[in-house]
Amino acid sequence: MLKNDRFFAVSARDGSMKPGEFAGDGLWSGDTRILSTLRVLVDGVEPTAVGLQADDGSATFELEGAGVHVQRVRFVDEGLHERITVANRGSTNVDVTLDVEVAADFAAMLGIRGAVPELASPVPVPAVAAVDGIRFVRDGHLTRVITQPHGLKHQLRLEPGEEFVLTLDVVPGSAQVTLDFDSGLRAARDIYPRWAAECMSVRTDNPVLNELLDQAIADIRMLSNSYDTGIYPTAGLPWFAVPFGRDTLISSTLLLHVNPEIARGVLRYLAKHQGKRVDESSEEQPGKVLHEVRTGEVVERGLWPHILYGTIDATALFLCALTETEDWTHDHRFADELWPAAEAALAWCGTYGDPDGDGYLEADGGRARNQGWKDSDDSLTNTDGGEVARPAALCEVQAYLHRGLVGMSRRKPALKERAAGLKRRFNRDFWIAKEKFIAQALDSSKHQVQAITSNPGHCLWMRILDRPKAAQVASRLLSPELFSGWGIRTLSDRAVNYDPCAYHNGSVWPFDTALAVAGMRQYGFAKEAERTARALVEASVNFPLHRPPELFCGDVRTPGEAPREYLTTCTPQLWSAAAMFTCVSSILGLEADPRRKTLRVAPIETALWHRIEVTGLHFAGERLDFAVEGTQVKAGRLPAGMRINSAV
Repeated sequence: MLKNDRFFAVSARDGSMKPGEFAGDGLWSGDTRILSTLRVLVDGVEPTAVGLQADDGSATFELEGAGVHVQRVRFVDEGLHERITVANRGSTNVDVTLDVEVAADFAAMLGIRGAVPELASPVPVPAVAAVDGIRFVRDGHLTRVITQPHGLKHQLRLEPGEEFVLTLDVVPGSAQVTLDFDSGLRAARDIYPRWAAECMSVRTDNPVLNELLDQAIADIRMLSNSYDTGIYPTAGLPWFAVPFGRDTLISSTLLLHVNPEIARGVLRYLAKHQGKRVDESSEEQPGKVLHEVRTGEVVERGLWPHILYGTIDATALFLCALTETEDWTHDHRFADELWPAAEAALAWCGTYGDPDGDGYLEADGGRARNQGWKDSDDSLTNTDGGEVARPAALCEVQAYLHRGLVGMSRRKPALKERAAGLKRRFNRDFWIAKEKFIAQALDSSKHQVQAITSNPGHCLWMRILDRPKAAQVASRLLSPELFSGWGIRTLSDRAVNYDPCAYHNGSVWPFDTALAVAGMRQYGFAKEAERTARALVEASVNFPLHRPPELFCGDVRTPGEAPREYLTTCTPQLWSAAAMFTCVSSILGLEADPRRKTLRVAPIETALWHRIEVTGLHFAGERLDFAVEGTQVKAGRLPAGMRINSAV
């Protein structure tokens, strides 16, 4: 995976793009695949992969075949750029034919994913010869494939030590071609050290953990697009490389201490595109915050809205993210700027989001039957596996609303009573006394959906639970039915519809587990938080590049075995990357009081590290450093007036 702003490339580990083997392969511009096939052949055969080096901004593929060594160096900016070097490392002359095979089908991402069946089988477009290479044209889309020297096929005679170099540029019709490959390569690579310098850095005496956190920082930058409103991380590659509301609001809140510019860019973008009217086709309503943004053929043909507002949780999460951003950064001017959007979002929560006026946010479904974060069709069922009558009020959505009301009450004190009332009713209506747990939802008759799920972990994070109930929820989340040993399952393994590799009915989602970790620590369950965080980190380092995926299977942890991969997971994935920093900050026990410019650090011992150094943590508009050895905290750089109040 390589990505730069709205362009990203997906290939096999030998550099080839073959959508017949993996549907997401290709070079994508947003939601449109502008190159579907890219293969390098030597004497008609793909050479064998012997090495791969990826450094976030570029990838280098090493291959061998027909007596030659082939190196492919690739980067992405406004298109794909590749330098193919064929070298004779032998002692005699070699005669070979180099072929570069390309094709384009201008496929729609939602068609490839199966969400729009009409576009599920794209047809390749015939190539048209051009002065500088070839072109593919269809319905206003244009892809140019430019080679230097000219041509996609070359007969080569290489003497010992001799090499042949071919540069390949694949760009949309409007893009400028990078004239100098090396300078373009440097620019693509330089993005990442600059970004890392802008973010908090963590160094421990555990090298593998350091690699995990470095990869997470790089992944967040790779996933990000730039808009006039600022930086906006997309959700994940390859399927969700577009702006999402829920994903980025949760992730940017988790990353405030890492880099608050993410939250600023996310909130400005979402405010700019906040709902203004009632539109049934897009599910837009005044004040509502968007779910996702799509482009390309699905929009042009009217098969999918450009902006889809079909989510029940993003509007309440907007309130949480904005108020948490103001609280953490102490940036009141920014909050002033977006306060009208918060007022509109709050109005939606009390009207369109709560059609029966009972104080709970409820969803009746739309394009997605379930509109919470578990948005698959089968993720909300009764304990017998039967359907739940809609509209349904999901437990975590009420928790988001509560946290948003508490946050807004700092400017509007009258909302304190509304928040307190919601908390009282929630603890009464959602509590399953016989299970000592929180119901997943209330159905249309206000009956509890008594499935035992991971959703109450979000309620811990949002601090809506009374403390005695929080203790029982934390204990249940760590019971064998929910805790796999790697993380918290989305559904109890006792449920009739449990499947360890179901998308939302038994799998483990890193962000979902991390929110429970943060909640446990906030309620004072430090040992439970450390145990869960450590398990999730240990799972994550087992995946390629130490990169946590969107989700993995919920099988019981077995000594000597890695967690089982979910076959179509996104990786890299935004909120999985953010989850790694939540695990670290929860073990460190970070709590902030920006008004008093005090950061509290209350570390608990962990097997993940003995010594940890945190550099450039963002807090109250400043950056600060500290180190922890065991549970002893030592302040480093502290701006004037800043304090670290350590506690064990």
